Amino acid sequence: MPSLKQITTKIKSVRSTRRIMGAMKLIAAVRLQKAQAALTAYRPYSDAYRDVVLNVAALSESEDHPLLRVPEEKRNLHILFFTSDRGLCGSFNSGLIRNMQRYVEEQGEIFGNIKLSFVGRRGRDYFSKIGVDTGKYYTGVSEKNSHKFSEELAAALTEEFRVGTSDEVVLAYNHFVSAISRKMTFERVLPLSGQDADDGAENSSDYIFEPEKERIIGSILPKYVQVRIERAMNESLTSEHAARMTAMENATSNADDVIAKLTLLFNKTRQAIITTELMDIVNGTEAQRKGGNE
Repeated sequence: MPSLKQITTKIKSVRSTRRIMGAMKLIAAVRLQKAQAALTAYRPYSDAYRDVVLNVAALSESEDHPLLRVPEEKRNLHILFFTSDRGLCGSFNSGLIRNMQRYVEEQGEIFGNIKLSFVGRRGRDYFSKIGVDTGKYYTGVSEKNSHKFSEELAAALTEEFRVGTSDEVVLAYNHFVSAISRKMTFERVLPLSGQDADDGAENSSDYIFEPEKERIIGSILPKYVQVRIERAMNESLTSEHAARMTAMENATSNADDVIAKLTLLFNKTRQAIITTELMDIVNGTEAQRKGGNE
């Protein structure tokens, strides 16, 4: 049985850890609130932009712009995989990695070559060790710099598609549903196809092009890729904050349970020590009494 000092030291250690986890929970909650507000404001814009672009693509031919090219044969798939840089967010990264492994195996039967680029360190650390073809990776992405990173990524991915290095580009990220729910999404952004438009999208026949159609297509199609990447970044960051807040809340609750059990053990140990001391006193007194009577 541990001593009272050992139990007291353990309780102090758990309480200190609990304070840290409680602080991390509050920080994650504040970040989640800000990120969720920004995501909620960005979603209508990105969805409307997507509808417009896909409807324009439906009115266009593959010769009108390189991003409308439909590969005759699917050979090279480029996946942009979003994970976090840091841990302490529960199963956020492990779930993403597990689903990505399954997706790569499935797509390996269709594409001859699959390359992964990464936003976030955790995904890159895992797949670089198992022999998967890895491209660029980006760390330190946040709500403040997501626009800059999305522009850089969009430029690189569209250029690859233009020159034929990749035949399809897919974004893999966690779609934010609620503070306790998220869904991994695989979104194809290239090649563009009007067949991907939602059923409720605006009718493409209503579009009138001013000025020339070629200028409009050349302007909005590259921007579309940047908008979808930035949307995926915001979805992933918001999901990460939610996962970290939930993980820290569970850890704090577990720390409370450990403290309660240690406190109970402390009281039982102290009571056992007191009982032992009382028994020693009683036995000593009884021995003295019997010795005096003799």
